[in-house]
Amino acid sequence: MRRFVNGFVIFAAVTVASAAFGQAVGDFRTRATGDWSNPQIWQRFNGSTWVATSTPPTGAETITVQSTDSVYVNVPVSITGRLVNQGAIGGDGNITIANDGIYQHDRDGGRIPTINWEDGSTLLMTGTKNTAPGNRNQSYYHIVFDTPSLSSNQNMALNGVTIRGNIRVVNTGYARWYLTTAPAADSSIVTIRGDVIVESGAFAVQGTSNAQTKFVVHHYGNIVVTGGNFSISRGSQPGGTTTWYLYEGNFSMSNATTQSSTQTPGGARFVFAKAGTQRLELGEGNTITALPIEVKSGTTLDMGMSRLAGSGIFVLNPGATLLTALPGGVAEIFANVTGNVTLAEGASFGFNGTSPQITSTRMPTVVGDLIINNPAGVTLSQPTTINGVLRLIAGEFDNTIPFTLGPGASISFEGGTLKVPLGISARRSDVPRDFFVSQNHPNPFNPVTTIRFGLPSASQVRVEVWNLRGEKVATLLDGRKEAGTHEVVFDAKGLPSGVYLYWVEAGSQVHVGKMLLQK
Repeated sequence: MRRFVNGFVIFAAVTVASAAFGQAVGDFRTRATGDWSNPQIWQRFNGSTWVATSTPPTGAETITVQSTDSVYVNVPVSITGRLVNQGAIGGDGNITIANDGIYQHDRDGGRIPTINWEDGSTLLMTGTKNTAPGNRNQSYYHIVFDTPSLSSNQNMALNGVTIRGNIRVVNTGYARWYLTTAPAADSSIVTIRGDVIVESGAFAVQGTSNAQTKFVVHHYGNIVVTGGNFSISRGSQPGGTTTWYLYEGNFSMSNATTQSSTQTPGGARFVFAKAGTQRLELGEGNTITALPIEVKSGTTLDMGMSRLAGSGIFVLNPGATLLTALPGGVAEIFANVTGNVTLAEGASFGFNGTSPQITSTRMPTVVGDLIINNPAGVTLSQPTTINGVLRLIAGEFDNTIPFTLGPGASISFEGGTLKVPLGISARRSDVPRDFFVSQNHPNPFNPVTTIRFGLPSASQVRVEVWNLRGEKVATLLDGRKEAGTHEVVFDAKGLPSGVYLYWVEAGSQVHVGKMLLQK
């Protein structure tokens, strides 16, 4: 997958997109209607004027089908330059837009021919005013919206397709572009492999008022918004839902507006769903009317110095982790949020600022892990039970207000310190009273998960993974371990999806658990 920087370099070649681009020697344009292979319908620019040509275009040039003309592509053509459609182009299946090639739809309405979109190709939308082109539901590589004359909201009607590259929004005039739409009680699903880059204009998943609609975006890249309006939903869709899953990449927004118009409470949301860490960076100049967010189990959302606002929901699921660098801790993130904020017991929290922080009373009193990673120090704001690991990575943790370690919980000294030293017996709080094995985390997983177990005394330990056919697929540990809490990592890369069993044997104690690999 191409990351944002690479995508930006690629898109830099697609500059000002209007009908009035400069001509170069060798450019082609139509002078009549006819077949692509007929040179008599073409003119070629010789540097000063348009002249007749004895050959049709090869595809490496800038080729314009003028508004009064129709061209039927009767032979296979590979476009490595730019094909500009101001009229009509037929011949579905004969056109390939190759790497770095551009198809520019430079008219209102009309139709996008069915095209073979190779990796690195671009659909460039420039001429739409009041009517979107027909036949636009195709699996493109890059898409660029640069439609300064757009005067009514339009949608791409994408459904069941994959955009393999980036989507870049440059200009949407006085209106909006939507990814898709759907009839009442129907649904649309779109997959995006690259980045979504919004520089200006207005862009959203949908804008329909049709009831009971369901929209799903599966996204594997970054969201980078530097201006305009980027919103999850601009349609009321009563009883419907709009869900944008971010499986990889980060979300950054500055100098922009974001909102949600879906009437269903909590019905529209961005879902951070990576098995690892993702960043949400809300910079200066934003108007956050609603930015609804959910963080899935197994995902760590690092919000840095970002603050939310508006009526959007926020859901931190059990097994998810929220990191903040704000001095006011968790409470400062949500100080201006009027929507429902759900911070589940069993979720984890981390503090990674550079100035002193408090955890705040907005953090639940029962947490999973608690991560202290601030050289300037972190102060606990209320009595808190930690059921996972207290990770002291950097700085002093002011535990004047005490914490309690739940069954199987532990302290990991990784460079940080406690303000109030623990007693001798408490220092051994990382040693559980009884043998235990926790549910693997995350679960379901893809492809890596962690199995944690505790030993009340030193033991010979064996950890194995088996499939349901009774075949051993991995030995994760076979050796002696000291008393305390330990972790092993299972990497299921190369194994098929399904249920697996993990076997943990310590001395005479045996624990067998189930876990789900979901690719």
